[in-house]
Amino acid sequence: MTNTPYFLTNPTWFRYETHTTPNGMLFERFELTASATPSAIDSFKQTMLSVAQDSAIEPDNLNRFQQALAAAEKQFLFEEANDLSLIANQAEQILIASAIRTYQLLEDDFSAPTTFIFQPRIRFLYRRFLKQHNQRINDEALTQFIIAQDQILK
Repeated sequence: MTNTPYFLTNPTWFRYETHTTPNGMLFERFELTASATPSAIDSFKQTMLSVAQDSAIEPDNLNRFQQALAAAEKQFLFEEANDLSLIANQAEQILIASAIRTYQLLEDDFSAPTTFIFQPRIRFLYRRFLKQHNQRINDEALTQFIIAQDQILK
C-alpha cells in the first residue's frame, strides 16, 4: 500500500509539471483540473496542508500569485460580510496561508494556480487581482498581512 494522495489516482483530475527555480532547485507542481471530483479536491486540500508544513514564505520575494490570494483572503474574510462560521473562517485562513507558502516557488510568468479548493468568492477575487496585476506589486500593507497570516501556521 502506498501513501499516494487520492487526487493522484485518476490522471484526469490533475496536471503535473516540473520546474527549476532561478537558483537551480527542481520542484514539482500539481494542479487540479475541472474534472476533479469533490473527494479529489478534498485530497488536494489535505496534501496542500501537509506540504505547507515543510514550506516557508520569503517576505522580500512574494510573487503575484501569493499577493493575489492574500488580497482575496483579506477582502473576503476580513472586509466583506460572509456566511462562514468561525470554524469555517479559520479553516479557510489556514488553507490560504498554506497555499501561499506552497506558491513561493512560482514565478510571476507561470500559469496561475487553479483555485478549485477555495471558496467561490475567493476564486473570483483572486482571478480579478491577477487580471489587474500581471506582475507582483509593491504593497507593504499586503506583505505585512501575508506575514501575519503565515504566523497562524507556526
